Amino acid sequence: MTVMKPVPFLRWLCLVALTLGSVSAAPPFIEKIDLFESGKEDYAIYRIPGITVTKKGTVLVWCEARKNAKGDWGPIDVMMRRSTDGGKTWLPRQCIVHVEGELPVNSVAAAQNLDKPGDNTANNPVAIADRETGAVHFLYCLEYCRCFYMRSDDEGVTWSKPVEITATFEQFRKEYDWKVIATGPDHGIQLTHGPHKGRLVVPIWMSLGTGSHAHRPSVTSTIYSDDHGKTWQRGEIAIPDKPPYRYPNETVVVQLTNGNVLLNARSESDAHRRIQTNSKDGATGWTKPVFNDQLLEPICMGSIIRFSRKPDNDKNRIIFANPHNLDRRDGKAKEGVSRDRRNLSIKLSYDECKTWPVNKVLEPGYSAYSDLAVLRDGTILCFYERGRAGDATAKKPTSYAYLTLARFNLEWLTDGKDVPALDQRTNYGAQRDNFEVTGCEAFVIHPFNPGPGGTKPWVWYAPTIGHHPSTVNTWLLSRLLTNGFYVAGIYIGETFANPQSREQFAAFYRHVTKTYGLAPKVCLLAQSRGGLNHYNFAADHPDWVACIAGIYTVGDLRSYPGLKRAAPVYHMSEAELDGQLAKHNPVERLAPIAKAKIPILHIHGDSDKVVPLEKNSQAICDRYRALGGPMELVVVPGQGHNFHTAFFESEKMLDFIMRHSK
Repeated sequence: MTVMKPVPFLRWLCLVALTLGSVSAAPPFIEKIDLFESGKEDYAIYRIPGITVTKKGTVLVWCEARKNAKGDWGPIDVMMRRSTDGGKTWLPRQCIVHVEGELPVNSVAAAQNLDKPGDNTANNPVAIADRETGAVHFLYCLEYCRCFYMRSDDEGVTWSKPVEITATFEQFRKEYDWKVIATGPDHGIQLTHGPHKGRLVVPIWMSLGTGSHAHRPSVTSTIYSDDHGKTWQRGEIAIPDKPPYRYPNETVVVQLTNGNVLLNARSESDAHRRIQTNSKDGATGWTKPVFNDQLLEPICMGSIIRFSRKPDNDKNRIIFANPHNLDRRDGKAKEGVSRDRRNLSIKLSYDECKTWPVNKVLEPGYSAYSDLAVLRDGTILCFYERGRAGDATAKKPTSYAYLTLARFNLEWLTDGKDVPALDQRTNYGAQRDNFEVTGCEAFVIHPFNPGPGGTKPWVWYAPTIGHHPSTVNTWLLSRLLTNGFYVAGIYIGETFANPQSREQFAAFYRHVTKTYGLAPKVCLLAQSRGGLNHYNFAADHPDWVACIAGIYTVGDLRSYPGLKRAAPVYHMSEAELDGQLAKHNPVERLAPIAKAKIPILHIHGDSDKVVPLEKNSQAICDRYRALGGPMELVVVPGQGHNFHTAFFESEKMLDFIMRHSK
């Protein structure tokens, strides 16, 4: 037996379950970390943050690294950082766009003395994580007059040679004779459903360059790719520079549940509200733009991301961020003029961007541009510009000192009023097939990457009460999916492993191994009462089992649910079931499992009142070892039937499953 050292309570340690399989939601949490600081590492300022999460779960952030702090023109490179643990820790920065020599200067910038030869402005970077191919697509502009595309097939470690795609923008010339072009910034999107599923969509803006800072007047549109970035096409102009819309420019994008694509744009309109328009394909037929009264416009970049969508999740949710402020410290606020960039706030919509009932301040001080992303476990990431508090004494309208990453959950955003349902059909960002076997709901989740040598290892999770597994299983299952494992399960109801349910388990095994070609030996992942069916399945079919992994696993019907409750589903009296436990009780059916030498690992808390350690995992361990079977029991001190990370983020369990499923 292994006794774990006490583990500090981490941010999402949940309360003890009141009933088996029923646990409290994660408490609200928020964490912040500065990733870039102005004046450090040879750059005067870092601006224009962007963020995305790859198919495999790597977090990528990028920004413009500016040699001087004079504005959007001048010597600018593009920097990136990577995180492989959900944004908790970060690898060193890498420069992914830098141009040597002298680029031709943009004529409108030269006319306003904004740029000079050799400055080499790289601007407005945009990334899209491709959920189909796993690639990361990256677009950026040079001197606001040329556009380039490159891609990474190794999680942003290396990048392909840039390919110029300015010809796509040339298609706008007859309609709008631009002198300045810009992609995004922020992230682009890949359409996930509808007739154009797989399409890459990037918002863009264009300017005649005759006005202030060579960025005005301007219009917005999109460019798109239907072949994973190989070729790009122009869309129609979405928001024109016509009253009441003045100088629409930096635009963010999200796909709606009906398949439409919505643009949410910054402008310098007198209304000081964000502009929204939508299209059925993200390129053509844009609706008449409208101002959204709840989204204030201080004249600053915003960001938008989908958090969840029905029917895959319990609710439709879209998150938006921008500085929620229309004041100026200098008292010079007037229509169409920029307001102070502060009070960065996170908003939440449940009706596809029509209304925003939730609004919470993320950064009350100086805060400006931002971008949003969502991890598979539901953690929300906001990468944003943050200023120094001391600059407020000078009544500066803006301050750009840091690029900061905030990590928080939905519970923090909604003050615990909205909790991601644990009974949603979780897919962890992968393809999930739902079907029926013997009249029961079943599922198979496909891996992010193929198994080694064409193999198809798989994990069978039980119980799928309420369509579990849920978000609490994300840490383990997402890593297995990344390593080529399929994840599968069947919902048989509260049967407590009666003979009929065991036949349904066998039918499910035959179906998925035949239909999907899954490995003949499966790793059984038995959480709580899932142990009743999984141990009976292993006893009935030891040749079909590679290993058994258990989290506070039920091993004795007398302990849970008790013979009085179990007897009716066995169509027996309590006394009759007690007399036949040798045929049905996991702890008494270990002999064929031990004979097959099936390895077992359990993790169980010594304070579990729902499924007591001594009567379940400990009893199995003692008897299994006495029978000559290999088993390790990890005991977590002070923990009961809850969501502690010792149960759900166990490196030992991950290694055990991967090692014994080869």
